[in-house]
Amino acid sequence: MKFVLHALLVVALISCASICIAQPARDQKPKPPPTESPSPSPEQDVETLKIDTNLVTVPVIASSRTGTYIADLKKEEFKVAEDGVAQEIAFLASINVPFHLVLLLDTSNSTEGKLPQIQRAAIAFLEQLGPNDKVKVISFDGDLHDWNDFTSDKAILRAAILKTKTSDNTRVYDAVQLALSQLRPIQQRRAIVIFTDGMDWHSESSTFDSTLGDLDESGVIVYPIRFDTRAFTEALARKQDQETNGVGLPTSGILRKPTSGTPTTFPGDDPSPVPTMPRGSLPLPDPRVIFGRQTQIPPTGSPTDPFPDTQPPPSRDPNDRNRGKDPGTIRDKQPPPKNDTISGMLDNAYLMADSYLQELADRSGGQLYRADTVGTLPQAFAAIAAELRTQYLLGYYPTNKAHDGSYRKIQVKTTRKDIAVRARPGYRAQRVN
Repeated sequence: MKFVLHALLVVALISCASICIAQPARDQKPKPPPTESPSPSPEQDVETLKIDTNLVTVPVIASSRTGTYIADLKKEEFKVAEDGVAQEIAFLASINVPFHLVLLLDTSNSTEGKLPQIQRAAIAFLEQLGPNDKVKVISFDGDLHDWNDFTSDKAILRAAILKTKTSDNTRVYDAVQLALSQLRPIQQRRAIVIFTDGMDWHSESSTFDSTLGDLDESGVIVYPIRFDTRAFTEALARKQDQETNGVGLPTSGILRKPTSGTPTTFPGDDPSPVPTMPRGSLPLPDPRVIFGRQTQIPPTGSPTDPFPDTQPPPSRDPNDRNRGKDPGTIRDKQPPPKNDTISGMLDNAYLMADSYLQELADRSGGQLYRADTVGTLPQAFAAIAAELRTQYLLGYYPTNKAHDGSYRKIQVKTTRKDIAVRARPGYRAQRVN
């Protein structure tokens, strides 16, 4: 009997212990197995790292020897140097990260009659962008027209493009400055596509130099599409000259490209710095003549020849003492061709416009496209869209922490063989006042 009671007591004690142990297990929720914290997405990387103003961002395009874009490079396959000093790459935003883009459309009167084609090409360009890419449409003539906020809604963007219309004058520099200002607070990939001839008339607050200076600090990549208006412009200027016998046309003054950073030299240029001309000193016909509504004047010469009538043809006379010499060295000794003042002024004006668009592309890591006829515009837009879809965004914290406003050279390379990369050549450090 004692044995049975002892056995029952043992069983009871075991049962109570089991209940006491099991009860908390039923009340407590099972803890999930420990996991590693998820790594931030490229978008989060950019958002977090951009808070530090020391961060330098570099858009990068990679392609093979045959021109095929390479879209699968990894962070460890890139190398970056600043002023020859290797830098540690902080992040690499992949090509899948959406971008913000400002589409700048020149709607000066030189586009009159061509605007519907320009609008169709711009709308086709939008259709080639990703569903999460956001676009702002700005058109410019004598005024700046900001048509919409950044949006991915293609219907809103199409409506904005179709609202554009032509008007007098052109404020290229002000338009570029507005685009840079709109993109400054954006943390992701950023780009500007600008369709223009580059001829600036009456920009109110921005200049050749100031816009390039801001571009150096921004990290925005720019794709200019340059269209040719030379024949149209010269025809209007010559018509006015005939109607006024030259009255009102400037007869002196040479427009030269202002310097910004290391100046680009052209054949025959003095390598010494050239001072920027003050606003209003453009030695050109009145803008109302150049960009007025006189569109029925037939163009003289080839519309694709950027410099007609600028040099005399080579002499075929074997007794000519000047035969075989550089025309630039003998031009002053030759009788000036008719209306040479007009040609000379336009030569310099278009040289300045071309150099500005080339600087926008070169200094940002972009590329200049030429659409000398509106019919080639869709191809230019398509090429830009293809490149944007394969653009990386690389970021690093420079070892040179000085905020001295100096220009620093950037060199980007890849360790993968037979791959070429294109990136902006440098940036300007922020200056602390």
